Amino acid sequence: MLLILLMASASTADSPLTSTPFHEAYMDLPVVADAVEAGMSREIYEVLMSDQYPLDVKVAVINAMGWTFEGQDNAARFMEYYMEDHDKAVVDENYMTGEELVLLAYMVSMDDYFSMSPIDLEGEGVLGMTGVELAHAAAAKVPDDFTVRMISSLILAQEAMDYDWGYVFEVVDFVMKEALERNMREGAIDMIMDYIGLYYEY
Repeated sequence: MLLILLMASASTADSPLTSTPFHEAYMDLPVVADAVEAGMSREIYEVLMSDQYPLDVKVAVINAMGWTFEGQDNAARFMEYYMEDHDKAVVDENYMTGEELVLLAYMVSMDDYFSMSPIDLEGEGVLGMTGVELAHAAAAKVPDDFTVRMISSLILAQEAMDYDWGYVFEVVDFVMKEALERNMREGAIDMIMDYIGLYYEY
């Protein structure tokens, strides 16, 4: 009976990507508050690419932009700006920084959280990479960055929803147990773990 109740709770909570509104811990920042339910724009792109804001604020902006059942195209629009600014027809994963890769991975995954499919199924370079593939690439480039690892783990946890609910907890908990400097606000981490904790018993 307990297992059934836990499954019902997890189902109601939905999924790792859609049920962790950690941007709420950053709502004192105008760049985050202004991004709530917004679509990708040149202004938001400039925030994501700016050295003025740390990575945790940037992922909070993406989190604030949210998701829809119908899907959205924030990642595609981000890459349009990126390719224009870098004068690139194709962008390889090796060209992007680990920070840029995790931002793209998060947007790709939030745009189509059911499958986290690429921006373009037949696209070259990062346009043809899934959210999971981009997350792996980001974590490989900056394995010691807590924010990169946490966002990457949420993406991997989302994928695990299809086959192993126990792994949903394990993959995020693994990052929490590593000796990494926690460069996200504690309130944001708590919101993530409050949801992920629903999968502890699996």
